Amino acid sequence: MKRNYLTVAFLVLVAIILLFPIYILFMTSFKSANELFTATLWPHFPTLDNIRAALSSKFLVSIRTSLVVSITVTVVAMLLHAMCGYALARFDFPFKDTLFRIIISTLLIPSMTILVPLFMIAKFLGITNSYAGLILPALFNAYGIFLFRQFYLGFPRELEEAAEVEGCSKARIFFTIALPLSKPIIIPLTIAFFLGNWNNYLWPLVVNKKESLYTVQVYLANMVSGYSTPWNKVIASSMLAAIPVFILFLIAQRYLQEGIKTTGFK
Repeated sequence: MKRNYLTVAFLVLVAIILLFPIYILFMTSFKSANELFTATLWPHFPTLDNIRAALSSKFLVSIRTSLVVSITVTVVAMLLHAMCGYALARFDFPFKDTLFRIIISTLLIPSMTILVPLFMIAKFLGITNSYAGLILPALFNAYGIFLFRQFYLGFPRELEEAAEVEGCSKARIFFTIALPLSKPIIIPLTIAFFLGNWNNYLWPLVVNKKESLYTVQVYLANMVSGYSTPWNKVIASSMLAAIPVFILFLIAQRYLQEGIKTTGFK
């Protein structure tokens, strides 16, 4: 019993440590310019001026761009990775194992090493400074393919065999049986894909120079300009940019817990 209390106390302490920077970010967003850098845990004179200043048209455009890119990449990549993982787990075709090894080997390649070749390909295809340039290179992720393949290797074949007896095609089996029952792997990957693209900074910075297509991370980075940086506006904008992440987690938390509970079904 005493050990349980110690475990709970330790977890509470860890949660406080992890949430403290987020608390400071939110509280600082409501501080006036005079007390912005004072070491206080809450604003003595709360104000909404920072929030109003942060909600500019350029900031809202960057939020829209990040939402379009993150949602599109998450949805399309999830479907493509599920199809690829299912094919690698269930179908027999020449060089299947070799192809899977090649896909997995891409995890060993640092993204920085392919940044220039990737930009050259995007420029050759004429997709720089466009949504296509922001979205298409982010669709492939070997980690997602690997997780889907491993999930479908343990997927009950009895369900698919029963559907085949009823005359279902392979495509119908995948879309009506395998994919809907893949929630335990779809939910965590959805969160990972969305956060990865929402927080992506380097590739959107390289492939796009149009201000109207700035993602929120590029917009926040461009606000920092040495001694003339409006830190109150930067902090408030960072707080607002973090809100979609918290909303996604709150929405997906219940499904994530359910997915963890059902990962051991046979």
